[in-house]
Amino acid sequence: MTKVEKVNLIEPISVSAIRIHKYPFFKNTYVIEFPLDSVPNFVWQTLFEQEMVSSLRFWDRKVVFVGQKLQLITTPENIEEKVEWLKEIIESTNRRVEEYNRNEQLRKKLEEEEKTDLEAIRKIEERLRQTFSVR
Repeated sequence: MTKVEKVNLIEPISVSAIRIHKYPFFKNTYVIEFPLDSVPNFVWQTLFEQEMVSSLRFWDRKVVFVGQKLQLITTPENIEEKVEWLKEIIESTNRRVEEYNRNEQLRKKLEEEEKTDLEAIRKIEERLRQTFSVR
Protein backbone atom coordinates (compact mmCIF):
# COMPACT_ATOMS: atom_id res chain seq x y z
CA MET A 1 0.00 0.00 0.00
CA THR A 2 1.31 3.43 -0.84
CA LYS A 3 1.49 6.24 1.64
CA VAL A 4 -1.68 8.33 1.81
CA GLU A 5 -1.00 12.04 1.47
CA LYS A 6 -2.73 14.71 3.51
CA VAL A 7 -5.08 17.09 1.73
CA ASN A 8 -5.81 20.69 2.70
CA LEU A 9 -7.77 23.66 1.51
CA ILE A 10 -5.55 26.11 -0.29
CA GLU A 11 -4.97 28.83 2.29
CA PRO A 12 -5.40 31.64 2.65
CA ILE A 13 -8.82 31.08 1.17
CA SER A 14 -9.36 33.61 -1.57
CA VAL A 15 -12.98 34.39 -2.39
CA SER A 16 -11.93 34.96 -6.01
CA ALA A 17 -10.71 31.34 -6.17
CA ILE A 18 -14.02 29.98 -4.90
CA ARG A 19 -16.77 29.26 -7.40
CA ILE A 20 -20.35 29.50 -6.12
CA HIS A 21 -23.39 28.44 -8.10
CA LYS A 22 -26.98 27.40 -7.53
CA TYR A 23 -27.62 23.72 -6.80
CA PRO A 24 -30.39 22.72 -9.23
CA PHE A 25 -32.11 20.05 -7.16
CA PHE A 26 -33.05 21.93 -3.98
CA LYS A 27 -34.45 25.36 -3.32
CA ASN A 28 -32.11 27.81 -1.55
CA THR A 29 -29.14 25.47 -1.92
CA TYR A 30 -25.75 26.35 -3.39
CA VAL A 31 -22.51 24.66 -4.38
CA ILE A 32 -19.37 26.29 -3.02
CA GLU A 33 -16.20 24.96 -4.66
CA PHE A 34 -13.06 25.18 -2.54
CA PRO A 35 -9.67 24.52 -4.18
CA LEU A 36 -7.55 21.81 -2.57
CA ASP A 37 -3.77 21.55 -2.52
CA SER A 38 -3.94 18.06 -4.08
CA VAL A 39 -6.38 15.48 -5.38
CA PRO A 40 -7.57 13.31 -2.47
CA ASN A 41 -7.16 9.60 -3.06
CA PHE A 42 -9.75 6.96 -2.21
CA VAL A 43 -8.42 6.25 1.29
CA TRP A 44 -8.39 9.95 2.19
CA GLN A 45 -11.94 10.40 0.88
CA THR A 46 -13.11 7.35 2.84
CA LEU A 47 -11.58 8.68 6.06
CA PHE A 48 -13.08 12.10 5.36
CA GLU A 49 -16.53 10.60 4.87
CA GLN A 50 -16.22 8.67 8.15
CA GLU A 51 -15.25 11.87 9.96
CA MET A 52 -18.06 13.80 8.34
CA VAL A 53 -20.72 11.20 9.17
CA SER A 54 -19.53 10.97 12.77
CA SER A 55 -19.99 14.73 13.05
CA LEU A 56 -23.34 15.69 14.44
CA ARG A 57 -23.52 18.78 12.26
CA PHE A 58 -23.65 17.35 8.75
CA TRP A 59 -27.40 17.04 8.22
CA ASP A 60 -27.84 20.29 6.26
CA ARG A 61 -24.81 19.93 4.01
CA LYS A 62 -23.14 17.56 1.60
CA VAL A 63 -19.55 17.35 0.42
CA VAL A 64 -18.40 16.06 -2.95
CA PHE A 65 -14.85 15.83 -4.34
CA VAL A 66 -14.28 16.65 -7.99
CA GLY A 67 -10.60 16.45 -8.88
CA GLN A 68 -8.71 19.04 -6.88
CA LYS A 69 -11.88 20.72 -5.61
CA LEU A 70 -14.11 20.17 -2.63
CA GLN A 71 -17.73 21.05 -3.26
CA LEU A 72 -19.79 22.04 -0.25
CA ILE A 73 -23.48 21.79 -1.09
CA THR A 74 -25.50 23.73 1.45
CA THR A 75 -27.86 26.54 2.27
CA PRO A 76 -26.43 30.03 2.84
CA GLU A 77 -27.33 30.16 6.54
CA ASN A 78 -24.43 30.03 9.01
CA ILE A 79 -21.85 29.75 6.24
CA GLU A 80 -18.99 30.80 8.54
CA GLU A 81 -19.79 27.95 10.92
CA LYS A 82 -19.97 25.51 7.99
CA VAL A 83 -16.56 26.56 6.68
CA GLU A 84 -15.08 26.14 10.18
CA TRP A 85 -16.74 22.71 10.39
CA LEU A 86 -15.23 21.80 7.02
CA LYS A 87 -11.75 22.83 8.19
CA GLU A 88 -12.18 20.75 11.37
CA ILE A 89 -13.22 17.69 9.36
CA ILE A 90 -10.20 18.11 7.07
CA GLU A 91 -7.87 18.43 10.10
CA SER A 92 -9.30 15.35 11.79
CA THR A 93 -9.10 13.45 8.50
CA ASN A 94 -5.43 14.37 8.17
CA ARG A 95 -4.79 13.15 11.73
CA ARG A 96 -6.42 9.86 10.76
CA VAL A 97 -4.22 9.75 7.64
CA GLU A 98 -1.15 9.99 9.89
CA GLU A 99 -2.50 7.14 12.01
CA TYR A 100 -3.35 5.11 8.90
CA ASN A 101 0.17 5.59 7.51
CA ARG A 102 1.75 4.55 10.85
CA ASN A 103 -0.44 1.44 10.96
CA GLU A 104 0.41 0.56 7.35
CA GLN A 105 4.12 0.98 8.07
CA LEU A 106 3.79 -1.25 11.14
CA ARG A 107 1.82 -3.83 9.14
CA LYS A 108 4.52 -3.92 6.46
CA LYS A 109 7.21 -4.30 9.10
CA LEU A 110 5.33 -7.21 10.69
CA GLU A 111 4.86 -8.84 7.27
CA GLU A 112 8.60 -8.57 6.62
CA GLU A 113 9.38 -10.05 10.03
CA GLU A 114 6.95 -12.89 9.30
CA LYS A 115 8.70 -13.57 5.97
CA THR A 116 12.05 -13.57 7.73
CA ASP A 117 10.68 -16.00 10.34
CA LEU A 118 9.31 -18.31 7.63
CA GLU A 119 12.67 -18.27 5.83
CA ALA A 120 14.44 -19.13 9.08
CA ILE A 121 11.99 -21.99 9.72
CA ARG A 122 12.60 -23.37 6.20
CA LYS A 123 16.38 -23.24 6.73
CA ILE A 124 16.06 -25.03 10.06
CA GLU A 125 13.82 -27.69 8.49
CA GLU A 126 16.31 -28.16 5.65
CA ARG A 127 19.22 -28.59 8.07
CA LEU A 128 17.19 -31.05 10.10
CA ARG A 129 16.38 -33.02 6.92
CA GLN A 130 20.05 -33.13 6.05
CA THR A 131 20.96 -34.11 9.59
CA PHE A 132 18.39 -36.87 9.92
CA SER A 133 18.27 -38.16 6.36
CA VAL A 134 19.30 -41.71 5.66
CA ARG A 135 22.87 -41.79 4.39
